Amino acid sequence: MIMDILYFIAAIQIGVIVTHLFLTTPIIFKVLKEEDASSFLRTIFPRYYLALFLLSIPILINELFNMTNSTNYYSYLVNSSHAFAGLVLIPLTNTARDRNWQKVFSFLHGFSVYCTLAIAITAIVYFF
Repeated sequence: MIMDILYFIAAIQIGVIVTHLFLTTPIIFKVLKEEDASSFLRTIFPRYYLALFLLSIPILINELFNMTNSTNYYSYLVNSSHAFAGLVLIPLTNTARDRNWQKVFSFLHGFSVYCTLAIAITAIVYFF
């Protein structure tokens, strides 16, 4: 029963990422003006990473106390730390964009994309 819930949580993480990457973000840039899109994304991204972080916690706690498979524990340690890193990076990324620090912004944006990929991959690996 508990494992079913944890698998469901991992599936929700994957669903959140897929929805955000393939539905929300591309549509925003097609429908909204750049300024409005920026304002919307500044509102949604912290919530996005917070949701991913909060979803990772129950799985991480379960794996910490059960330790039936150290791969799952380390996988979700990576998952939750990348979700937290993404959450912390958002204000820094926004500041870099506001100050027109293109290289810093590009690096931070690239790192947030990496964080999202790491979260998605570890959530998928959890099923195996």
